[in-house]
Amino acid sequence: MKPLTTAALLFIFLATFIGCVSPPRGAESSRENEFHRQLADTLPMRDYGYMLDVLRFSPDSKKAWVVFTHPDTKTRPDWEFVLTEDEFGRYRGASIQPFYTPGTANTPQIQITVALHTQ
Repeated sequence: MKPLTTAALLFIFLATFIGCVSPPRGAESSRENEFHRQLADTLPMRDYGYMLDVLRFSPDSKKAWVVFTHPDTKTRPDWEFVLTEDEFGRYRGASIQPFYTPGTANTPQIQITVALHTQ
């Protein structure tokens, strides 16, 4: 009888522990999902083959730090953006292209906008 009781208590403990470690849900994860969706259609990912490496928000959620990385790190360094939220729920930011493009005289500044739907 004792091994059965121990097994039952262990099962209850594990079920409770695993249930408490589930990923966050709600507004925060939906905001991150929307960021991921919209960032996938930005110039660094769409035209230059970069991948999203870091997406972090400031404690007040007014700024987002976005870092794109490229498989060829020798010719394409990480590309960082700081996006700032305006009063309309849009996060905007710009960064100078961190690599040289043949046929151009300079490295252009690239703008990124992520528009969240606010109700």
